[in-house]
Amino acid sequence: MWPSFLQMAFLAGTATFAIPVAIHLIFKLRKQRLVFPSIRFLRESILRESRKLRLRDLILLLLRCAACILIALAFARPFFPGQLVLGSDGRPRQDLVVVLDDSPSMGAQEATQTRFAQAQAVASRLVQACRSGDRVGLVLVSEPARAEIELAGNFGATLGALQRERPASLRGDPAAALSTAVQLLGESTAPTRRVVLVSDLQANQVDRGAWADLAQRNTAAARPVTIEILPPGGSDRTPERLANLAVTSLRLKSDVWIENHPLRLAVRIENHGDAEVQNVIVRLVAGGLVLQQTTLPGLGPRGSAEIEAAGTLPKPGAVEGYVEIEARDALPEDDRRLFAARLRDSVRAWVVEDQLRKSGAFWDQGYYLRMALDPRPRGGEILPETGGEQSYVRVTAAAVDELAGANLAKADLVFMAGVTRLPPPALVVLEEAVRRGVNLVIFAGRSEGPLDESFYNGDFFKQGEGLLPARVGKLVEGSVAENTAGSVGDFDANHAIFQLFKGELAEELRRPRYQRYGRFDPADLKAGERPAGRVLASFLDGNPFLVERTFGKGRVLAFPFSPRPEHGTDLVKLKVFVPLVHQLVRYLSGVENAAGNGATVGDTVALTSAGIDPDKTVNLQRPPPLKDVLKLRGSESVTLSEKGTYTATFQHGELTEKAYFAANLDPHESDLNPEELAVLRNLFASNLEERPAADPGIELKEHSSDELKAQAPEWRYFLVAALLCLLLEVWVRDYWD
Repeated sequence: MWPSFLQMAFLAGTATFAIPVAIHLIFKLRKQRLVFPSIRFLRESILRESRKLRLRDLILLLLRCAACILIALAFARPFFPGQLVLGSDGRPRQDLVVVLDDSPSMGAQEATQTRFAQAQAVASRLVQACRSGDRVGLVLVSEPARAEIELAGNFGATLGALQRERPASLRGDPAAALSTAVQLLGESTAPTRRVVLVSDLQANQVDRGAWADLAQRNTAAARPVTIEILPPGGSDRTPERLANLAVTSLRLKSDVWIENHPLRLAVRIENHGDAEVQNVIVRLVAGGLVLQQTTLPGLGPRGSAEIEAAGTLPKPGAVEGYVEIEARDALPEDDRRLFAARLRDSVRAWVVEDQLRKSGAFWDQGYYLRMALDPRPRGGEILPETGGEQSYVRVTAAAVDELAGANLAKADLVFMAGVTRLPPPALVVLEEAVRRGVNLVIFAGRSEGPLDESFYNGDFFKQGEGLLPARVGKLVEGSVAENTAGSVGDFDANHAIFQLFKGELAEELRRPRYQRYGRFDPADLKAGERPAGRVLASFLDGNPFLVERTFGKGRVLAFPFSPRPEHGTDLVKLKVFVPLVHQLVRYLSGVENAAGNGATVGDTVALTSAGIDPDKTVNLQRPPPLKDVLKLRGSESVTLSEKGTYTATFQHGELTEKAYFAANLDPHESDLNPEELAVLRNLFASNLEERPAADPGIELKEHSSDELKAQAPEWRYFLVAALLCLLLEVWVRDYWD
């Protein structure tokens, strides 16, 4: 097959061979007559030497002409059309990008191997099937924005990278990885361009819209890329749905340490299998100690359950641990969920009322409430009768006029005792605080005089958009002497506030009498712009005793009576009042550290969220396989790139303290339900059959772009041949005797 040329104009340069010919002829015409003696032997010697010189000159002429012609041919960029698309073994060249799914779900055990090990074997066979002239690239689903291995002919490097990979902690994005692979082949001029995704086809990782969009864009391209999808086993069957039990959620109910009071966590366990699972052992471990072990009786197919795990810790401070289940299932990685937190030794509560008396604090509307929270006079010392122990609740007493300029950012709770007004600036401050997560408890009643309904049912309720969960109606008045006073009837015994009041203690909650209380309208608790509220407890006459509703990130609880005994209730003088108030505190003392609940791998958390001062130097030890230590400032943030517990060490005064951050797998990885293989393949069916033709010289002309021709290596061979001619010319000229 004769070569073709990309730059035909340079073929005119072959005429430069005439230059050495012309020079040769010129020197040949220039004759010089020499006079020699008439010696016969000398004449014969000269004739022999002359014939030798003529042969050398002819060889030099041919070498010089060949060099000129070869240099001109090299500049003309020769190529052989058939070899543009054929490799060394005669088959069409290909550029292949393997997209390997390394998301955590690929660690699932199937038969005797993990799905990831099966996928590695399939990907390795694809690479090993490549031949000289082919190029291979590698893209990982966990890092979809870049290529792990760029397109290259070094198959050994790609195979080595495949063998080193392990299932990642980070949830992947197959559609984005496929898009990166297609872009990687965008500049490829190989006749065959393939992308092969090897994946378990996890259904909740498949965004059909994104996949369909990619397929449409690829089909519309000038040269579509072949996109193939293979399951881990390499077969044409959709992977099986595997049974799996997982701890998918872990939430600390409070980040406040209270002596002899258990640390409580809400734990969600999900069954992603098609069969019921019975007697699941659940274990809570914190600070290296097993705090609790319980058994979940049963969990139905594709079902879930939320249980409470609780255990008592000896002291406040940084704590890390986990909740684990004993489950022999496909994916052991999600049988344990980590948490980390800094447990505070106090709750910060504000008690707000209309005004604080300059003397006689006993008559303050919030006096009994403050004493129940922290038994000492307002701003005074701890009372001797408390045994000299300070309460875990730190109370700040304030008048409504002080709220406008108050900093409620560090408050956990705000109690409002018999407030009848709130200046607009104070109301704005309070609303913003609750919206950010500060919780509010309202005692909507006074020891004397009526409530200002224009305030409560106006600015405070705002037609259901304000802080008050429900409007306060007409007062219900009764008498203890006439046995017409109200008392508590039904209450939600499963609610955290009332869990203490079961059995005989339930009667203690029903013992107090209420001579005057307002009527909350339950209809106001229905969902609207705000989420629906609920009645947690009712009086015997059916009127609500305690209602609850969210406001932004905060919770609002409201009682329709005054926290004082005059013309109100004897609740505050009975022993049930203190435990009731503290149950409110324990229920509403929120979790500060968002990472404490167990962040997801890939999240970025601020070091200050664990109580680290911004100006501190922090040594952050990362979990395996990283195992390194980062030196950071407390004002910085860190990305949790691996599953495990991150340990931050820093100086606090003279002490070396620690803080923890827990990173867990994305709970979506636990559902091993696969998408149908046929459905995904159909998305790319329109470009799946791109194959080179048998006669590359004729039917593969569309591959013969100028760019492809320019990559032909033949010009190098012509240039090397020209260089060899020039070197040989030098040797013949100077060294051939």
